[in-house]
Amino acid sequence: MAADSKTWRIAVVNKADVVDAVGEGLRGDILDLGINGIERVRHVRLYALRGALSSDELDRITTGLLADPVTQDHLEMAAEGLPAVPGEWGVEVWFRRGVTDAVGETALKGSRDLGVAGIESVETGRGYILAGQLVRSQIDTICRRLLANDVIERYACYEGGK
Repeated sequence: MAADSKTWRIAVVNKADVVDAVGEGLRGDILDLGINGIERVRHVRLYALRGALSSDELDRITTGLLADPVTQDHLEMAAEGLPAVPGEWGVEVWFRRGVTDAVGETALKGSRDLGVAGIESVETGRGYILAGQLVRSQIDTICRRLLANDVIERYACYEGGK
């Protein structure tokens, strides 16, 4: 029996032994901005799944559609955000309301093709965990200049461990 309709926040990340090319490229771009305190960037694919889903259906979607079990891990995220620890910043980038999310629509169709009838919507986003000696103003600059297109996207950033 499926649960009541709710939203699950899913993060998909490369396994520790798999190179994060997006994160490494972004680290170089941040250095090019003149922000030298950056040590590491981890890229995270984000999904917000809404519907009346059982835990088995949620697992079928995440393992069968959203994450590659050979190279990626997935986890259910808390409402508070990405699992950033002290010394790290979490950044989430999501489409603004009304902007077409083609990847989300494709994931919704794929979920239904897997036989998950209770799924109502899928939104996609990008997450980043930035490690290093960084302050809020630097994070805002990184977000505005590299991570989010303010016309169609919104971002939220927060210090890990707070």
